[in-house]
Amino acid sequence: MRKNNLIGLLVVFIAAFSFVGCDGDIEPLDPALNPGNGGGGGTPSGDYWPTAVNNKWIMEQNGVEQPAMKMIGTDTFGGATYYKFSAQASGGITSATTWLNKASGVYKLKVGDLSLNMGGLTGTQTGYEMVILKDLAVGQTWTGTYNQSTTYVGIPAIVQNTTYTGTIEEKGITLTVDGVEYTDVIKAHILQETATDMSLSIVNTEYWYAKNVGPIKSITYSGGGTYESILIDYTLN
Repeated sequence: MRKNNLIGLLVVFIAAFSFVGCDGDIEPLDPALNPGNGGGGGTPSGDYWPTAVNNKWIMEQNGVEQPAMKMIGTDTFGGATYYKFSAQASGGITSATTWLNKASGVYKLKVGDLSLNMGGLTGTQTGYEMVILKDLAVGQTWTGTYNQSTTYVGIPAIVQNTTYTGTIEEKGITLTVDGVEYTDVIKAHILQETATDMSLSIVNTEYWYAKNVGPIKSITYSGGGTYESILIDYTLN
């Protein structure tokens, strides 16, 4: 679906979700860990991230168009179907494979291990899975905790411990993004706190999802910076 005023999620909108982890909010792919709890999904009020192969979303971050988030296939984890996105690369982070799973109003994002190259310093960052949205009533929350390990060649592993809390702030609202009016929008907020032996980082992100469209906007506040991603084009099958 092509929209009016097309200028062309981090990074693409997915990065606004998953690569918030660049500040340390990464969860290992450990089935023993609960990726989120609090306020079960229940009966969903709609589909806020349509899943089908070849669906794609193109985001603009801080005025710069990003590579498309395209669903290129499916994989099965723990007996559940996850839709796989095309790999993304940004800021020294490469080979980032991302999947989306949804069931009963619970949307989970899964990211595989990341290959890092920071000015010639190479390493690996373990992947994660977290609940990015629960179709709950306004004011209800969900929570999760996880650990993440980052290893560079010749440097001891850096272990980080993260907690996050998601909150539904608004439902059924109308929001105009890039000149397009979207109805039946959910606004969610996720607070992530990541601790190491020497530091504590806090990341706040607001997300907007439109019914039968998917993610349309995010604003991330991290390390004194503000990063805004907006939807500028999408195709659904």
